[in-house]
Amino acid sequence: MGEAAVQALLDLSRDASVTEIMVNPDGGVYVERPGGKLEKTPLAAAEDDKLRFFEALVGSAAGLGPARPYADLSAKDGSRVHVLAPPLLGRGGLCVTVRKRPARRPSLEDLIRLGALSPAAAGFLRYAVESRRNILVAGGTSSGKTTILNALASFISSEERILVLEDTPEITLPQPHALYLRTRMQDASGLGDVSLRDLLKNSLRMRPDRILVGECRGPEAFDFLQAMSVGHDGALCTLHAGSCREALLRLETLILSAGLDIPLRATRANIAGALDLIVVAARLSDGSRRVVQIAELTGMELETISLSPLFEADPRALRGGDFSLRPTGAVPRFYEDLRRRGAAPPMEFFR
Repeated sequence: MGEAAVQALLDLSRDASVTEIMVNPDGGVYVERPGGKLEKTPLAAAEDDKLRFFEALVGSAAGLGPARPYADLSAKDGSRVHVLAPPLLGRGGLCVTVRKRPARRPSLEDLIRLGALSPAAAGFLRYAVESRRNILVAGGTSSGKTTILNALASFISSEERILVLEDTPEITLPQPHALYLRTRMQDASGLGDVSLRDLLKNSLRMRPDRILVGECRGPEAFDFLQAMSVGHDGALCTLHAGSCREALLRLETLILSAGLDIPLRATRANIAGALDLIVVAARLSDGSRRVVQIAELTGMELETISLSPLFEADPRALRGGDFSLRPTGAVPRFYEDLRRRGAAPPMEFFR
């Protein structure tokens, strides 16, 4: 199809009703719309069409080849573009996936209106951010983790210096003193990689009031934990995991991948001492994205990190029933610390 196919793909990338575009190795083109369902389009993209579409989005395909058969880049409009090339694919040619950058990130009020959060849970999370709690937002792919983190981070004081560390730019904050640091993959000119771990080590020398990590997916989890442990309170991060326990297990695995000889119990004790809250997001069977659990880390019990669920979804919601995120009746333990400092933490969220 040539030029017409490339133009049709670019038209999809500008279509406000499309949230994700998938161009498969065989040339088939699928899209996702806000309902969360995949839809096959009548388009068929040849190999050259896919390459030209990728180049039009990111500006150049330089560096993509046998030595680097993949890339995770940003389009000119801020969308996330991932490309996978042979020989990593079993058969066929390029696979291009585009996750569109929303024109506007939903606010916490929007998430309440959409049913992703209850008013009580949203109010509590806002108070936790303002109280400088360290919060991990966990969830599966396309569960809304970054959207939730972005909404929570908007409540950080405008007087604070915020460092945002990401692979691809997805977080946009209203605060005037927000600095956005991005990783870099080795390019055709030979410039080396700059990893999230490199960015974290540098960020600690930049006098941050808050550190936000778009997603922990490697050994940078150790450096992030260390930053929280030495007084960088109010940190926010996302992580791929389907539950609070799964998030803790994955965090342990990522920390151990740093290659340091740290006993597992010491790793768990460090996590329990540094992290305050885990927020779990999920994508339900109807395509909607919801927060399904909020839990507090309350210390260690023998060899296990203790968790206290503060809000939980009605189990029927996960089977397609009416969604409801309700307080469990537990009160956060960090409230005691705040009271000792003379604060009066609000209790209405848990009634």
